Amino acid sequence: MSQTVDSKLPEAPEAQPGLLLTKLQPPPERKQTVARERLVQRLRPGPGVKLTVVAAPAGCGKTTLLGAWHDAEARLRPVGWVTLDDGDNDAVVLWTHVLEALQRVCPDLAVSPLPQAVGSARVVSVLLPRLVNELIEQGDVALVLDDFHRLSPGISRDSIAWLVDHAPSTFQLVLGTRSEPALSLGSLRAHGELIEVRAEELGFTPDEVEALLNGSLELDLAREEIDVLVNRTEGWPAGIYLAGLSLAGAVDRKAFVNTFGGSSRNVVDFLAGEVLEAHDPATQSLMLQSSILERFCGSLCDAVLEQDGSGAVLDELSRTNLFLIPLDDHSTWYRFHHLFAQLLQVELEHREPGLARTLHRRAFAWHRECGSIDEAVEHGLEAEAFVEVSELIKSTWFSYTQDARHATVVAWLERLPASIRRQDAYLLAIQAWVLMLSGRHDAATSAIDEVERLRPFDPEPLPDGFSSIEANLAVLRGMITWGDFRASTQSARRAAELEGPLSPWRALICVAGGWCLYFLGEFLEADEWLAEATEPALGLEQWRVAVSSLVGRSLVAEALGRTDEQILLAARAAALEREHGLDGADSEMLVALGAALESRGKLEEALLAFERGARVLRPAGQPASLALALIRQAAALRALGREAAAEAVIEEARSVVGSCPDPGILASWLQDIERPPRTQRRNGDATLSERELSVLRALAGPLSQRDIGRELYLSHNTIRSHTRSIYRKLGASSRAEALQLARERGLI
Repeated sequence: MSQTVDSKLPEAPEAQPGLLLTKLQPPPERKQTVARERLVQRLRPGPGVKLTVVAAPAGCGKTTLLGAWHDAEARLRPVGWVTLDDGDNDAVVLWTHVLEALQRVCPDLAVSPLPQAVGSARVVSVLLPRLVNELIEQGDVALVLDDFHRLSPGISRDSIAWLVDHAPSTFQLVLGTRSEPALSLGSLRAHGELIEVRAEELGFTPDEVEALLNGSLELDLAREEIDVLVNRTEGWPAGIYLAGLSLAGAVDRKAFVNTFGGSSRNVVDFLAGEVLEAHDPATQSLMLQSSILERFCGSLCDAVLEQDGSGAVLDELSRTNLFLIPLDDHSTWYRFHHLFAQLLQVELEHREPGLARTLHRRAFAWHRECGSIDEAVEHGLEAEAFVEVSELIKSTWFSYTQDARHATVVAWLERLPASIRRQDAYLLAIQAWVLMLSGRHDAATSAIDEVERLRPFDPEPLPDGFSSIEANLAVLRGMITWGDFRASTQSARRAAELEGPLSPWRALICVAGGWCLYFLGEFLEADEWLAEATEPALGLEQWRVAVSSLVGRSLVAEALGRTDEQILLAARAAALEREHGLDGADSEMLVALGAALESRGKLEEALLAFERGARVLRPAGQPASLALALIRQAAALRALGREAAAEAVIEEARSVVGSCPDPGILASWLQDIERPPRTQRRNGDATLSERELSVLRALAGPLSQRDIGRELYLSHNTIRSHTRSIYRKLGASSRAEALQLARERGLI
C-alpha cells in the first residue's frame, strides 16, 4: 500500500496498515487546562464498575476531562487510549487500534489471531473471547474510547457492546461521546456497574472560570464579570474559552461580557469577528484552510496552502490556542478541536465559497504520495475527484483484503457516484470481491450480474495480477460457492484455464476448486487440486491459502481412509497457523482437528472442536463449512449417546443444507445422521444403522469399496461415507481393525 516518500515529507504515523499511532495518544496536559479534580474523582471507579460514560454535546470538555483522568489513573494501573474516527466502523480497524492500545500498557497481553486474520464478521466469535481471557490475567486495566459517537450501527458498535457484557470485573471501559451510546445502560445502571457524567456536570463553575480566565489567560476580570459569563454560557467550556480569546483583545471588556452570545448558535459570529481577527492574515488563512483536515502537520499544510513555513506557525499556535491539539510527543501532528474545526469550516465557506474542494484535492495528492491511502481516499471523495479515487482504489484494494479490511473498501465504493461505478467493470468486480469476502452473498451476486452487463470486457491485464476481467470473475465465481458446488467447480476449472499455471492466483484457484470437489465427493481429484496449491502458496507467503489447502487435504485423506496422512496434514496446518499468527483464522481448521481427534478415538475432544467450529462459522456466511461442522458435531453427539442434543444440531444442519442450491455430498452425510439410531450389537459399544451393517458385512469379504458399491447399488462416494462412519463408531483406523472389532462385538 505504501509508496516511496520524498525525504522532506514527515512519515505518516502508521506502524502497520490501518494503524494510526496518533489515535493512541491522550490529549497532552496544557498550561491553559483547568484542573477539575471534582470530576476526576467522580470518574474514579468503585468495585464492580464495568462502564463509564461521559456524554455531552461538543465543546463541553469531555476529551480534556478524560485526558486528565487518564493521566491520574495511569499512575495506578494500565490505561489504554483510542480516539475513534469514521474509519473505525471497519471492525478490523477498530480492534487493530484497541489491541495496540492495550498492548502498549499491558506488554504481556497477547491475542492471536489478529483482527486482520479473522475479519470483521468473526471479530466477536474468534477474537474477543480470547481478548477477554487475556484480560482476566492482566488484573486491573482500563481503556478509554473517545468520540464513541463516530461509530455507526454495525459490527464495530456491536462488538463493543459484546465486550461490555463479557469483560471481566477487573476491566473498565470508558467512553467519551456526544450522543447516547446504544449499549445496555439500564441493566448496568441497575447493577451498579455504570458511572455516568452528563453535560450539566461538565459545565464550568465560577471558580473554574476564574482559574481559566484570570489564571491561565491572565485577563484580570472582576468576579461579577465572571458570574455574568457563567450565566450567559451556562458554564459551557468551549463558549467560555472562546470568550476568553476574544476578551484578550477587547477594549471594553464589561460591554463585551454583557453582549457575548455564549450559546453554540452565536459563537460563529464571535469567532469571525474576534478570535480570527486577533491573528495576522497569514495565520487566519492557515487556520481556516487547514480546518478541512482531520489531522495535519507542517508539510501537509504547506501542500494544502501552497506555501512554506506552516510548521513554525502551528508550533506557535499550539502554545497559545487550546483548540489546536498536538497528537504526538514531537509536536509534528495536530488536529483542531472538532467544534472549533466546524466553526472554522463555516467561516471558510463564508469567506471563500467553493475553496474547500480545491483544498481537499491538494490534500488527496499529498496523502497519495505519502502512501496514507485511507486519508487520500477520504479527501479525494470530498474533492469529488472520483476518477482519481477510482484509480487509487483499483491499485490498492487487494492489499486491504489481505488485512481483512473489506468493510473499508465497500464503504469507499458505495460513496462513489453510481454513474461511475456502474460503468466500470473492474470497480464492480472489486465490489463483488469485497462483498463476497464480507459474507454478503446476495449483494456480491448482484455486483457480478452488473459486471456481466458490461460485456465485452477489456482484455488487458489488471493491476492486481489477474490476466483479465473474465479471469477475475471466474476465480470469484469459483470461491463464491454458497452451496452451489457444481457451478463453482466449473468456474474454478475455467479460472485455471484462463490464468494458467504461473498466475499469482493459481494457488487460490486450486484451493477453491479443491474444496468444491471435496463437497461433491470427488475426493481423489480434490486432493490433486489441493496438493497443487500448497507449495505455491507457501512460496508466495499466502499463508491462509496454504492452511486452507492443508485443511482440505486432511479432510480428503479422512474420506479416503488414509488416517495417518489425515492426522499429519491437520497437524501441519495447525502448526502453520500458529507460526504466522493465524490461529483460528481458518474456521474449517477446527473441523479438521476434530476429525483428526475422532480418528484417534478422542471423541469428547473432537466434539469440543466441532462445537467451536460451528460457533465460529455461523457469522461467516458460508453455509457449506457450517453444515459440515454441524453434521460432524451431530454425529459425535449421537456416538456419545446424547440423542436430544444431536437432534437439535441435526435440525440446524437440515436448515443450512437446505439453503444450498446444490449441496453435493452434504445431503448424503446429513441423511446418514438423520436416521434414528438402532442398536444392532450385543454389548452396546457401537450403534450402526441397517445400511452401515450391510456395508460392514460386505467389507468382511474380498470386494473393494468400488465393487461393494456395485453390489449394493450405491455410489462409490456413498460407500466411502458409510465406511468412514463405521470406522468412527467402532473406533477403528483401518478395514482390518474395523472387522476385528466388529467380530469381537458380535456385529458380524
